[in-house]
This record gives sequence, C-alpha cells and structure tokens, in this order.
Amino acid sequence: MNAEKTYIAAVVGGDARQAYAVQTLLRAGWKVQQYRAPVLPGVETGEQAQSMEEALRGASVILGPAPFRSPDRQLAEELCEHIGEDQTFIAGHLPQVLKERCDALGAPAHDLLEREDYTVLNAITTAEGAIAEAISLSGGTLHLSDCLVLGYGRCAKPLAKKLQGLDARVTVATRRWEAACAAIADGCEVLDFTLLPYHLFRFMYIFNTVPAMVLGEPLLGNAAPEVTIIDIAAAPGGVDFELAKELGLTAKLCPGLPGKYAPRASGESVAQTVRIILEEQGGAAWGWNRSAPASG
Repeated sequence: MNAEKTYIAAVVGGDARQAYAVQTLLRAGWKVQQYRAPVLPGVETGEQAQSMEEALRGASVILGPAPFRSPDRQLAEELCEHIGEDQTFIAGHLPQVLKERCDALGAPAHDLLEREDYTVLNAITTAEGAIAEAISLSGGTLHLSDCLVLGYGRCAKPLAKKLQGLDARVTVATRRWEAACAAIADGCEVLDFTLLPYHLFRFMYIFNTVPAMVLGEPLLGNAAPEVTIIDIAAAPGGVDFELAKELGLTAKLCPGLPGKYAPRASGESVAQTVRIILEEQGGAAWGWNRSAPASG
C-alpha cells in the first residue's frame, strides 16, 4: 500500500470549516501551521503561528478561506507579502490581488469553487442547509408540500432529490430543455419559466438557484401569501427582496450555508480536495484512482 506523502500546510483565516480541514489534514499525517484560523473545542489544531511569515515558513501548500469574503482583504494583502514561488495556494473565490501575485511568482493557485469535485460536494451541504432554513422560517413541514426549484444546475439537483426524500412534491422551472429532461428523469415535474405567472401561487416553498433576477415585478406578486422563499444563488441572488418585504412575503438570501450548517463535512471536503490537488500536481492519483496492489 502506498503511503501518503507528508506535507507541511499553512492554514490561514476562514471560518469553522477551516478548523475541521486542519483536523482532517492532521489525521492524514500532515504537519499544519495555522494563523488567524479558528480553534474549536474538541477539534484538533495545528501549530499556532504568531505571524503570517511564521505560518508560511516551510509550507508547501497554503490553504486560505473558502470562500474569501470582503473582511478578508487584509488577510489577502498579508499573503501577497509572504507567499513564495514554490508554494501552492488554494482557497475559494480568490481575490484578484492574490491571483496576480501568484501569476507574477509562477506559484500554482487553485480556486476551490472552480473545481467540479469540490463544488459537487459543496452542493450537498448547501442543499441540506437550504432545507433547514426553509423549515425554520416557515414553521411548517415539507412533507406533501408543493416546492418549486428555480434552475436545475449543480446545487439544484441534490436539493430536488433531498426534497423528494422528504416526500415533498417537487417542480423544477428551467429555460433549458436539456435541464428539463434531466429533471424529468429525476422524477420532478417541470415548468418553462414563461409559465411561472400561471403557477407560482400554488407553491408553499420556492428555492432559487439562478444567479440572476428571476423573482421580481410582476412575477413575485403572483406568489402565495404563505410562501417561503429561500435564495441560494450567489449574491445578490435572484429575488427582489425589497418587493417581497412590501408584499409581506417570507424571503431570505442564504449565503454560506455549508459553513453555517455543516462545517465539519465542509471542512473535510476542503481537506480532501487539497490532498487531491497536491497529488495531481505531483503527477500521481489519489485514493480510489490508484491501481490496486497486485495480489500475491
């Protein structure tokens, strides 16, 4: 059996997901140096660095927040000052200043949210978080409720499946015929977006995954008064929240659901993807992609 190569990782910034990513890397035999990364009770931690320079010293890979947010600007500037050309940088929503710095150094930089493997895993926790938000906000149950999912992409597919698992009646609205066919194959009813004005009133839950304005004037005025709208599209989302408030509708933009509801699972996915990236860079395959050992 092939032993995994031992790496030194610098883990900087982030939220609770980073803490669980640290624990997962430590359990895989990595050495971890962390700086401004959260420490949680009962979760294994790496060596605590007192500065960015100390955290990055000797590290072959740097793991930043997934994703970077506006308050992380100072963190990005510190990273730019100390990152080296022989270090691999991995994070989510890479700030432009970091991209440019890595390009100038020739240092490999990877955006987790542009990788299919990570985003598929992230969609699972996003879907479960969306359902948790819907139940919490509505005070009702999804069982036998009419649910509308807007769009049928990476996040919408696991969401629709999990809603079906809770015995909800799921309808998917999409503009793309291929997506409509996929939704039909998955056991959903389908609607073309042009038909939404005639059907919106019958849904008690609406989940938007489309990163464009889809629920605005006049469509939103056709929604049921008791509807609960959960928007999981990238900010600013696809719902006119001011209009929803004026109409007395329950609507919420829900960013960061994986970190809020499933930080352990999300952190483990981050760490797993980091390991795969490093293996790929070294020209090796990881885990189940490796050839099975020859039998004696």
